[in-house]
Amino acid sequence: MDPHADVVFLNGKVITIDPSNNVFEAVAVRGNTIQRVGTTQDILSAADEQTLQIDLKGRALLPGFNDCHCHPGHYGTTKLRGFISPDTVGSIEDIQRELTEKTKVTPKGDWIVARGYDHSRLAENRHPNKWDLDAVAPDHKVFITRLCGHVSVANSKTLNHFDITKNTPDPEGGKIDRDQHGEPTGILYEHAQIPIRLATEPSFEESETGMALMNRDFLKNGITSAQDASGRNPNEIVLFQKGSSQIRIYFMVRISGENIRLGEQYLTSGLRTGFGNERLRLGSLKLQMDGAGGSATAAMRTPYPQDPANFGVLHMNQDALDDLVGRGHNAGYQIGVHAIGDRAIEMTLQSFEKALLSNPRKNHRHRIEHCGILDKPLMEKMAELGVVAALGLPFLYSLGDSYIHAFTDEQLQYAYPLKSLMQRGIIAGLSSDAPVIDPNPLYGIYVAVTRKTDSGQRVAPNEAVSVMDALRAYTLHSAFLSFEEHIKGSIEVGKLADLVVLSRDILETPPDDIPGIAVDLTMLDGNIVYQR
Repeated sequence: MDPHADVVFLNGKVITIDPSNNVFEAVAVRGNTIQRVGTTQDILSAADEQTLQIDLKGRALLPGFNDCHCHPGHYGTTKLRGFISPDTVGSIEDIQRELTEKTKVTPKGDWIVARGYDHSRLAENRHPNKWDLDAVAPDHKVFITRLCGHVSVANSKTLNHFDITKNTPDPEGGKIDRDQHGEPTGILYEHAQIPIRLATEPSFEESETGMALMNRDFLKNGITSAQDASGRNPNEIVLFQKGSSQIRIYFMVRISGENIRLGEQYLTSGLRTGFGNERLRLGSLKLQMDGAGGSATAAMRTPYPQDPANFGVLHMNQDALDDLVGRGHNAGYQIGVHAIGDRAIEMTLQSFEKALLSNPRKNHRHRIEHCGILDKPLMEKMAELGVVAALGLPFLYSLGDSYIHAFTDEQLQYAYPLKSLMQRGIIAGLSSDAPVIDPNPLYGIYVAVTRKTDSGQRVAPNEAVSVMDALRAYTLHSAFLSFEEHIKGSIEVGKLADLVVLSRDILETPPDDIPGIAVDLTMLDGNIVYQR
């Protein structure tokens, strides 16, 4: 007879995400693993007087959510430093008001750093500029970043500090916005942000406090695993190693832009993807090819309709990409490339194909991060090469309106196309890229099922999937992307007891009501770590 369970969940809708999409009533947990799955009567037989019994009363029990591309540490420090929410900031005047409040508590000459505005949702329908910031904070170094992270705005004091002038050339992979006289406006795209980014990296104390904020919010949202695409702040690596993150972390190493030296060190260290354990594991080498859709910096084959001269921003050319992909592949790493625009995706697939032809490798699971604007030939090439996608589909919830503004209907026909990828057998996980958007997976599931933005507009409605398929993408498929589908991502005997109780049965909830579902309980490693 099996030893008695430590915890049993009874009388619920246990959505297992197993190969047969079985739905059961109850689950028994012993230690940090799932002991049994079955009927309430069956599971009760595994309990004794010391077993904690949780009556689900018809609520859904799921595997813990796995955000397959986000920035947990950066999310926490963003919350700590100041988040300019598009939901509460509707104009540049609102941003100025928030900055004014920060000047009252920040010594003159110090930094004011914040993130989160969305220019497409401001009344002025433009980015703020240095003059807007100078008007309220002339005596501080100010640096605010758009929600996506691919565009920032600096005031005059910051530009002067970094000697960004009329004569400063655009860096490779970046752009300094200028007025009609060639003067910098303060708006910096892509790699033009790097010097200021490096100067404003959070301190260890900020990172430590931010990690606690991340734990609070991720567990509240039922996220038990996160695939960290940051890989640039050494403080975060130290905190992960110390166990400061309660979330299981699959840690990517960036090897492009400001992180090229750190990435090179990992590449030649002898370490490989998979090193570590179920709490902290070394993941892929991460490269960046282009920008973001809503900021019109994703690299496209055809121009943006609002600006026929704009094809987006490429962070490197094909030769440089081929070199990094090839060396990482040959060293045994999984490779993940940030590519949102169709041109960037095409170049990425060309590099993957060259590497695989030169050095064939089964089960490489090379990834396209975000994987935004596709067409049928690109998807067919992904399937042929065995490439997987860390799909940024949840972007469309809060950023979808900016995509509708930035792209044509033809360009958006296969925007974050979960349904088409699944039909071709391509494994795609779902991701928030937090702090780019709210990490709440229920928002991502809602947009996967309805293809609706938070304002009710629809993007590529033919790509809508079932609730079960959306759940699978946020659990088992995300686990596949980190080579961990054998230990988590579904409720099956022997797998880790990372579980989430929702406030209702999501399979019976009208799709438009999914964002209103709450997480009632989160279990991680067999321990209850959050209760509503």
